Amino acid sequence: MEIRKISVFIIAALMIGALITPLVLAATEDNVVITFDPDGDIDINVDAATYNFTTSQANAWDNTTASYFTCYNNGTVAMDVEVNASEHSNEGDMWLNESTSAPSQDEYAIYIKGFTPGGYVNSSYTYEHETGILPDDNTQFGISLLIGTNLSANHSWQTVTVYFRGTQS
Repeated sequence: MEIRKISVFIIAALMIGALITPLVLAATEDNVVITFDPDGDIDINVDAATYNFTTSQANAWDNTTASYFTCYNNGTVAMDVEVNASEHSNEGDMWLNESTSAPSQDEYAIYIKGFTPGGYVNSSYTYEHETGILPDDNTQFGISLLIGTNLSANHSWQTVTVYFRGTQS
């Protein structure tokens, strides 16, 4: 019986102590919010935006000057330049020859000169035509056009778009 009285007393004391002592039922947490602006962008700009070769003869190169166009790196990191062109002309009756062989009937080839390494243009971004243009720097280049060895018709005016994409060096 004595043990029971002592047990009741201890339990009562614990309950009274718990009521007057603050309870800690769970841990708390806090945080720090970090905000940042990633600084390292690619920003390519090519001037001039158009060029008209006027009358182009079959099986003959037409060339701009080597410095007719300028490619600017307006970004904050060094940039490589990839180039591609329309797979066919806007009229759909002339096709891009993507090899280094002479274009055949109703084909055209586009060559970039002045870039390092430069070269023939494909219809997809397959390799870099220029490497390592530093931020706030530029490179001048020219474009050459070669019409195939012969034409199946007297085609109307053709338009082809050449695309430039900057990637980080």
